[in-house]
Amino acid sequence: MYRLKIITVGKIKKKYYLEAIAHYAKMLTPVVRIDVQNVKDCPQAEGAERKRLESLRILEKIGPKDALVALHETGRLFTSVDFASFLRPLLENPVGDCCFVIGGAMGLSPELLARSQVQLSLSPLTMPHELAQVVLYEQLFRATTIMAGRTYHY
Repeated sequence: MYRLKIITVGKIKKKYYLEAIAHYAKMLTPVVRIDVQNVKDCPQAEGAERKRLESLRILEKIGPKDALVALHETGRLFTSVDFASFLRPLLENPVGDCCFVIGGAMGLSPELLARSQVQLSLSPLTMPHELAQVVLYEQLFRATTIMAGRTYHY
């Protein structure tokens, strides 16, 4: 069984996002053990300071050997097949945990982005961080399906 971490800022409050995440998490359960960690957001801070504080909380959750994949709007775009190829060595030959990070409303600090092995963009479109979680779960399910040599039809 593969292992990975997903670290997010803040809690999801909208039921439809939670239901979609639960749906994909259930389908991933036989293949991947996902350790989800939420850090508290910092709504009292603004702009760069908010990014800095939230990113510091995220960095506390990341081990020194973890492979950090930061979701970022200017990150690398993958096809689903390329994402599966990218993900395979991180899951099959881990040194530390494969760790996906989704920032809060203001994004991630330059320091956290510099610590990441890769910055991943789920789309050139801007989306709420809650929706980014849904898309990430779906793409993780799709990638593990591709890695297993099965076809994916939803």
